[in-house]
Amino acid sequence: MKLSNSTNLRNRVTKLHLPPKTKSLYPLFEVISNSIHAIEEKKILEDVVLNGKVEIRPLRNGDPKALQEISNVDEYPIHSFLVQDNGIGLNEENIRSFAEFDSEKKSAIGGKGVGRLVCLKAFNKIIVESVYIKNEEYFIRKFEYEKTKDGFKDYEDNIRAPKKATGARITLSHYEDVYQKYAERNTNEIAKAIINHFQLYFIQGKEPEIYIRNQDDTDTHLTQVYKRDFASQILRADFTLNNLEFKLFISKSLNERSHKIHYCAHERVVKSEGLSKYIEDLKKAVFEKPGDNGFYFQIFVVSDFLNSNVNEARTSFNFNLEDDDEDDHDSKEIGLAMFRKKCIESIELTLEGFFSDIRKLKMEEYLPRIEKEFPNYLNVIRHNREEVLKIPGGLSNEELDLRLYEIESKWRGRVKKEGVRLLDNKKDITTLEEYKNHYKIFLDEFNDIGQSDLARYVVHRKSVIELLQDLIAHDENERFTNEDIVHSLFFPIRERGDTVDYEKQNLWLLDERLTFNSLLASDKLFKQIPELNSESSKRMDLLVKKEEVFENASLFAENKSPFSSYTIVEFKKPGRDNYVQGDREKDPIKQVRMYVQEIVDGKSKLNGRPFQANNSTPFYCYIVADVTKSLEEILKYERFTPTPDGLGYFNFIDTADYKAYIEVLPFDKVVQDASQRNKILFDKLKLT
Repeated sequence: MKLSNSTNLRNRVTKLHLPPKTKSLYPLFEVISNSIHAIEEKKILEDVVLNGKVEIRPLRNGDPKALQEISNVDEYPIHSFLVQDNGIGLNEENIRSFAEFDSEKKSAIGGKGVGRLVCLKAFNKIIVESVYIKNEEYFIRKFEYEKTKDGFKDYEDNIRAPKKATGARITLSHYEDVYQKYAERNTNEIAKAIINHFQLYFIQGKEPEIYIRNQDDTDTHLTQVYKRDFASQILRADFTLNNLEFKLFISKSLNERSHKIHYCAHERVVKSEGLSKYIEDLKKAVFEKPGDNGFYFQIFVVSDFLNSNVNEARTSFNFNLEDDDEDDHDSKEIGLAMFRKKCIESIELTLEGFFSDIRKLKMEEYLPRIEKEFPNYLNVIRHNREEVLKIPGGLSNEELDLRLYEIESKWRGRVKKEGVRLLDNKKDITTLEEYKNHYKIFLDEFNDIGQSDLARYVVHRKSVIELLQDLIAHDENERFTNEDIVHSLFFPIRERGDTVDYEKQNLWLLDERLTFNSLLASDKLFKQIPELNSESSKRMDLLVKKEEVFENASLFAENKSPFSSYTIVEFKKPGRDNYVQGDREKDPIKQVRMYVQEIVDGKSKLNGRPFQANNSTPFYCYIVADVTKSLEEILKYERFTPTPDGLGYFNFIDTADYKAYIEVLPFDKVVQDASQRNKILFDKLKLT
């Protein structure tokens, strides 16, 4: 029988990529894999109970007889491997598969048909001798397989075998120099590498008897090595999904570079996924103690269901691999997201001790930061501790804030959904006590959400005050912040109250009563404010019109009908000192009085009805400006009175045309007063 390859073998081997530094043992793995499959095939075809055996002999540089007698044989480089098994042998079907590139013979169990190319990439040649059965008789087939165009050399078959036992004897003959350089020499390390590669067999107890016979005639049995060095480290868990049973095995790998979950069939990995995006605490290597090499968890999932639903090429599964709805508990069809979720739950439970330790350390680091920087999340932690524990370690304050916000958003949605459900269930209450218990739990979370909102707003106020302090301080060149920037902190420039949510403005810095208003115009021309009915091109910084006077004032006790008051706020650049008394552009007192006169002289409408300010309408005017020398001169000229704290000034202007209370507030006073008004809130949240 003349055999040759159907394509150019030499070219295929040349094009194959096999990194010498990391994959020098891969040819040995390929041969062992073929031996295991040959043993399994014999069990099936001959229907026998077989004690499968795979013997591995490393052949080293040096005289064989001398190597038998020395004590340090593991120090000598290995040039070849001989692997012998008691499997089915290279029968007619198997030899045809061997001769055919990309054979489909082993596709059902994941074979790619390129194993012999891997062997020839690292070794000079493969020497094959096999006993097989044909017509109930035993024959020998032997040949060499080299890196030539045809591959086969000295091919012989149909040689009658003296022994009545099938099997194969494969020699990987002579490493190429570049691969021998990196090849492992130590027998025990080779044994561990083999176990790592075939660990699914060992984990499930399905491995044949595999042993390495060294040239000093000592044997290393891999099952014993597994039990001694691996078994105690392997964790196992069982879970069910749709009444189907699954087994999950967790091992530790020093060779992998990430934590992975492997979905397996027929003792081989079919699909793998990184675990870090599902379990945040598995982003980095795990170190059991300082100085150790870090390892990565490798999770293997096996079941009869996966074996039955793997495709023919063993590259995927015949069930829904799209990210289905993992919360669809009523679905009878298993999908990837549902399956993955059950696996993750099982991993979390099995590694509970490991996660508990690292999460405890993580929270010891995070909690003080949260209490200081983000107290609004304390209730989020109380009701969502499991989710909070799963956020990754080493986050910056900004990253921590974002992660907690994401958890809070989901919590809010969950509580809202529960509230809708409870209200709907109220229509058909079967157990009042049970309903009251659920409603109590709901109200507890609902109220805590409200407390979180309040805490968030208090934190916001503290941040605004601190930002204002930064803005009013001069830089290294003794220059102060631009007036518009400071203005925008109090209220967005060129906006109106009907276009700005109250949470986006900070008028509470001046007066809590300014937060809510019916009309508010910021840095707008008078004629741009329809309610004022004015053609003036003058600007004011802030104009606030209240439908009722601030104090429901006794000043106007004789007037029984509703009336309005106006508040005007004028901002000046921090540290400004070029004021000129009586100047329209440089005298802030004159400016606000001009604004008041303009409002009184103009006409305004409220909801389409005529409404006009007059000499009885109260005006409250705030000038936010540092009292520098030039401004102090104007205030003395206008006979302003210092405030009790000595920081600001005030005056009441009573003329025939209008009445206006004007107060000058230095930025330091604004900060001091706002801090004092909010002190009790800051103290409660430990923000001081």
